[in-house]
Amino acid sequence: MTLPEPAQLGDDSWVVDERSLKLFVDKLGEPPADRAWYDLRREAERIALVPGFDRLITLDANAIKELPHQIDVAQRVLRDMGGRAILADEVGLGKTIEASIIYKELAIRGLARRALILTPASLVGQWQGELEEKFFEHFETPTEPDDWQRLAITRAIISHDRARSRRHAEEILRHRWDLVIVDEAHKVKSHRGATYQFIEKIERDFILLLTATPLQNDLRELYNLITLLRPGQLGTWQEFKSEHLVSGDHRQPRDPEALRALTHAVMIRTRRSSVALDLDLPPRRPRHPEVKLTRAEADLYQRTTEFLRRLYREGFIQPAEQEETEDGKRRRRPTGKGILQLAVIHLRQRLCSSARALAESLEHLGEAERISPQYRAIARQLAQRARRIKTHAKLDVLTKLLKETPDRVVVFSDHRPTIELIEERVKQLGRKPIVYWGAHSTPERDTRIRAFHQDPRSVLIATRAGSEGRNLQFCNVLVNYDLPWNPMVVEQRIGRLHRIGQTREVHIVNLAATGTIEAYILQLLDQKIKLFELVVGELDLILGEFGGGQKFEGRLAEEWLAAEDDADFARRVATLGADIEQSSAAGKAQEALNSLIAPDDNAMRLERRFGTLSVPGRLRLGFGTSQVVRAPGWDAKRLKLGLHVTDVLEALESIEPVGGVTTAQPAGRHPKYGDLVRLTGLTSAGRAITLVAQVERLPLALVDIEADA
Repeated sequence: MTLPEPAQLGDDSWVVDERSLKLFVDKLGEPPADRAWYDLRREAERIALVPGFDRLITLDANAIKELPHQIDVAQRVLRDMGGRAILADEVGLGKTIEASIIYKELAIRGLARRALILTPASLVGQWQGELEEKFFEHFETPTEPDDWQRLAITRAIISHDRARSRRHAEEILRHRWDLVIVDEAHKVKSHRGATYQFIEKIERDFILLLTATPLQNDLRELYNLITLLRPGQLGTWQEFKSEHLVSGDHRQPRDPEALRALTHAVMIRTRRSSVALDLDLPPRRPRHPEVKLTRAEADLYQRTTEFLRRLYREGFIQPAEQEETEDGKRRRRPTGKGILQLAVIHLRQRLCSSARALAESLEHLGEAERISPQYRAIARQLAQRARRIKTHAKLDVLTKLLKETPDRVVVFSDHRPTIELIEERVKQLGRKPIVYWGAHSTPERDTRIRAFHQDPRSVLIATRAGSEGRNLQFCNVLVNYDLPWNPMVVEQRIGRLHRIGQTREVHIVNLAATGTIEAYILQLLDQKIKLFELVVGELDLILGEFGGGQKFEGRLAEEWLAAEDDADFARRVATLGADIEQSSAAGKAQEALNSLIAPDDNAMRLERRFGTLSVPGRLRLGFGTSQVVRAPGWDAKRLKLGLHVTDVLEALESIEPVGGVTTAQPAGRHPKYGDLVRLTGLTSAGRAITLVAQVERLPLALVDIEADA
């Protein structure tokens, strides 16, 4: 039935829509619809009746791998913390994913219609990409104050500094926000800072603060963050200070246990060591084949290096662009000289890529108006030398590698002329080159990745921009044709292949020419940073005190350009290496300090409380940590049965001990794990799940899983 226009009917009349009625009657005469449609409707009705957060209901609508620790964090924040929490997982464990799950669970229940994400400027694009690609959620990234009303924005990602600028702040403070997420929250820790005071003014229902280091220099920082989250949780500053600070040392708590009891209500911190099994990946196998430049290439390298150093001494080069700073000072728009500086930086980046790429940049520099005729002439002469080079040492090494590697290979280069050079060679070898860069549309990128997946001998030639967000773990050979000066970029490249789901060793081939700046970069990456041995998140930890990957790149460029000769540069690299080691030590000390004041994670709680926990309680607490081993094939069987991580957790929670004792049936003995028991519980949908496990000692073991159809 439909209600006609009000003007057409009396006070209490209804009119039957004859067309709708006929369609309804016709459908009644047809055979019943497929069972799948009935089940889908029943599930939708059930979800609509979910009263609270006992179950996460959006996991089917995400494109993420379910890691138990992330699911557990989301459930605890929603069920136990009222949607207000500090997510303080150690670096690399997925705080962004956890926050996004929480957002989506709130949104599906109509509790997060207005959501605001505040993040450093450099992470705005990354947040937007993650939400779109993994959660199918679109957030606007307003740049102009007028965007808020023009686009009727209700979901936004904006940098800390831009958000608190006067006109943007007016638009943000005009509304009450359901959810506010503050990423890198340690950057706004000062209660006297403008960003902190701005966030205090935002009216909000739920708030998440994301930081791996809630405590950096002073316990006042921790107090400020918790007070921003829940005013009054820690009392007044004077009360907190007298209760928890050691006189003369504001970093060390007087009673760590008492402080952990307070932070337990508002903070979750997962340690890397506690989830090592879920993050356990095959080893990385680096290879550094010798690349000896041809005489012409070596001569071009030396001449171009001297030319760049002359430009540096003349003041034409700044080592690296400066990011927008947290104190609100923005870099100026590029002036004519600034544009020239960017052109020279591009030239420096192409120095070791290929003569063809170098020639293109030199030609552009030779046409620059803001450079003297003398330098323009030198640039054009060098470009001519580069154009005459037809033999490429790196290309010959790559050719040998491709002949020895019949399987798929990913070759990374960030320079189009070099990519074209590689593409030509791959074709000559009778293999299929698949070029993949940022200019391609999303559907075109999808098509190319599918083609790479389908052809076991194809070669993907990719740029950094083209590969972002793409999972390539079906391939296990990566070639860094040119080596980025920023270690984070190298790690991101490796992370496309060396990620969860990779089952084979990942071979990383670095083509760094002897006697060039790339050889020094490789030395630092391999020997000082130990990039090829790291586990997830450790690079951020190592470079944290140093200032991050971009600061490393700027410092390296400055030392190289300022060096008088190779011997001088070698001395400067040694100093740089010592600074990296110092940064690494400081980062690890800071991580240990933050773990001291944070509450125990699940693995730690299981170890402490093992004897007092019920059997299902042990498995529930330990699931997804290093304290519960999953037998080979267990996860694959769970997925085949169509079970989410949350289904397993629900089943374990449903097994209530009788008289303080859980009834568990003996299930025989396993040669590796020992005596086994069988436990059966129900999901919230009423589906029975049976687990076979070893539960009497740590680590526990999940050996088998079954479920009702």
